[in-house]
Amino acid sequence: MLAAGLDVTLLGRERVRDTFLEHGLKLTDYQGRVAHLTPDAVPFITSSADYQGTPDVVLLTVKCTALEEAALDLAGLVNSETVVVCCQNGIGTKELVARHLTARTVPAMVPFNVAWLEEARLHRGTEGELLLQQDKAIEPLVEAWKLMGVPASTKSDFTSISWGKLLLNLNNAINALAGIPLLEELHDRDYRRVLSSCMRELLAALGKAGIKPAKLTKAPPFLVPWILLLPNWLFRIIAQQMLAIDPLARSSMWDDLQKGRPTEIDFLNQAVVELAFQQGLTAPVNERIVTLVKQMERAGGGSPGMSSSEMVSQLLHGKGGE
Repeated sequence: MLAAGLDVTLLGRERVRDTFLEHGLKLTDYQGRVAHLTPDAVPFITSSADYQGTPDVVLLTVKCTALEEAALDLAGLVNSETVVVCCQNGIGTKELVARHLTARTVPAMVPFNVAWLEEARLHRGTEGELLLQQDKAIEPLVEAWKLMGVPASTKSDFTSISWGKLLLNLNNAINALAGIPLLEELHDRDYRRVLSSCMRELLAALGKAGIKPAKLTKAPPFLVPWILLLPNWLFRIIAQQMLAIDPLARSSMWDDLQKGRPTEIDFLNQAVVELAFQQGLTAPVNERIVTLVKQMERAGGGSPGMSSSEMVSQLLHGKGGE
């Protein structure tokens, strides 16, 4: 947005500000695009009290685990005319923010993977279109993203999009536990078997609840778990047409484990467990993943680097031989 000429102020942690002050900000993507901003072109504050006036739009991009703290911090900055865009993965984030703010809250869906690389380089490693709930205040942002080569559009109904995104985000925990790049993980059929089981549990619960998840890849949601079970040679052919992923992409949950931070597991796999329970079903694979990720959080030792065979043994026990 800065590169497109919009009036933007970044509000974040001191360590991020210090990195930007030293290096500026470099944005790259899997298609070879590069945008570089010098330190003096990146306005950055570390407290909402340092902002003069009232912002028209706030893009709230913290993890789910920091949402409540961020909303409380923003309460004195925004008013009923401000639009707060909730850019989190998971279910229930918009409602959590709305409880603390008078501002209008709208959901957004960020489909692509972004990795923080050396110095202040942020790299978009997968394809996908930013989706935001329709609101006049965010139209200039959508146009700016398009101008800079980032696909973006608005939608009126977000329920199906939120659940469709959650379906894809069920791989976050698997990748975090595996501790390897996304591309390498998805090329291993045993990891995909675990992901397929997680997805089928969610689809069963959604079907009973009468919710149809949005199609966010080139394949319809109900077909994705079965594509994952294909032999490696055939999966690679089909996957290349479904979603572009470069070798640098990793799950942000992996980064959380590595840095000893709380993960978003309660908003992802745990949401599947709760929906299944509400519908009189169970989601045992998702439940085991939640337990395992929380064990890793408490241990504080980073990703356990689970092999695919170990993951199948621990998580698919009693699931049969899909």
